Amino acid sequence: MVSDFLDNPLFCALAVFFTLLVLLNLKSLLKIAPSLLDCVARWKGNLDLEDSIQLSRSRNWIAAILFVPLCLVAYSHQLYTPDFLEELSPMTRLLAVIGVFLVYLLLRTFLNWQLEMHNFKTPAFTAANRSFYNYCILLFFILLITGGIASLLTADREVVKAILLWETALTYIVYIYRRGQIFAYVCNPFSTFLYLCSLELLPTAALVLSAKLF
Repeated sequence: MVSDFLDNPLFCALAVFFTLLVLLNLKSLLKIAPSLLDCVARWKGNLDLEDSIQLSRSRNWIAAILFVPLCLVAYSHQLYTPDFLEELSPMTRLLAVIGVFLVYLLLRTFLNWQLEMHNFKTPAFTAANRSFYNYCILLFFILLITGGIASLLTADREVVKAILLWETALTYIVYIYRRGQIFAYVCNPFSTFLYLCSLELLPTAALVLSAKLF
């Protein structure tokens, strides 16, 4: 399963297509790059990015483009490997990984929509909810670059997988911390905790448990 993606025509086709798509939108990516790094450096960077209609639209488009490539990275390095995938062909396995992450994204979107409707789409809540896109874009490039370097330095795929999973966890922790800071800007600590539990722990726990139980 480690190397079957090399002979997977669907994987190759998607990789080529989205590589070209990223190159065609390289200008937009470079335009939002400083803002994305600012989002990591300080929580208000997320609000500043959301305040700019042009930057936020470019960010949304880049995040949409990189969704499938992020799934390809997760698939190729076996970052999501529930047992039921073992029964599937390589092509179906790839579609299943993309499908699972799509369901995860839709669940997050639904929960965030409920929050935004309740709070009448206030700028802080919108920035907090959409900050997920900022960190997903950064995570993709972190995993892509370090995955490539690690694969060149060692043939042990389990080591590469462990490195990428730790990077994913650390990026997620930074994201949770920054999102919590945005909520704390407009909410009391108890409400911030409840928002993080319902909007983050629920969908993410479901994703992790699906990998462990199935």
